[in-house]
Amino acid sequence: MSFAAETKEMTDEEAAKLICEYKDTGSVELRNRIVMHYSYIARMIAQNMNSTFSKYATVDEMINQGIIGLIECIDRFDPEKGVKFSTYAYTRVWGSIIDYVRKQDWLPRQIRKNSIEINRAEEKLSKKLKREPTREEMAKELKISVKEYDRYLFESSNESLISFENLLEIPVQINSLMSYDDTYDPESQVGQKELYKVIGDAIDSLNEQERTVLSLYYYEGLTMREIGEIMGVREQRIGQVNKKLLSKLKERLSEYMKG
Repeated sequence: MSFAAETKEMTDEEAAKLICEYKDTGSVELRNRIVMHYSYIARMIAQNMNSTFSKYATVDEMINQGIIGLIECIDRFDPEKGVKFSTYAYTRVWGSIIDYVRKQDWLPRQIRKNSIEINRAEEKLSKKLKREPTREEMAKELKISVKEYDRYLFESSNESLISFENLLEIPVQINSLMSYDDTYDPESQVGQKELYKVIGDAIDSLNEQERTVLSLYYYEGLTMREIGEIMGVREQRIGQVNKKLLSKLKERLSEYMKG
């Protein structure tokens, strides 16, 4: 069965009733009807992501992964919480596709290995020292020079770019969904407002230096070298700050994205 084609033969109100019925019966036939109705979510997200991730996955691959995420949403969705299913499903289907893209081997193996070792060393030292370790302490733990540590950190900082660059696009994409679905009512804006607040709180948790890098790199489009010149530090140091801020944001947002 292909889910690439858009299917909207019933209203969202009718689909909501089917979801409740599915929760009671567990009927695979009902679940498939629900999936077909909401398959436009997976299709739209995949098409929006295509310009960014076409090197790592085809649109059809992303749609198929989105459908898998959609099925999981149906099984986990709680109608009694008062959130519209399309709102609930959108961020989680988006997250499912992002996870799929991230699993593609788009980073050199050695960079990925270095990134894992850095994360393990940082976690170990943070627990031991009861604070964030310095560059010198990290380099010593990894048995490399500070210069090598800076280089490893700069290279591995790109590993997290996918999740945050697309995180910035979520509010815009949710607005697209609202325009796309003319049955979207004011009550369903609860999910959108919640998402804006979660993102805002996560950014507020960053220190001044991290917020500066966030603004200049992701919003102003400056390179890390240019940011380093502005801030009077080496490009590798900006890579370090970037990795740290992404790690903080990921930690703050992970619970929300898991649902």
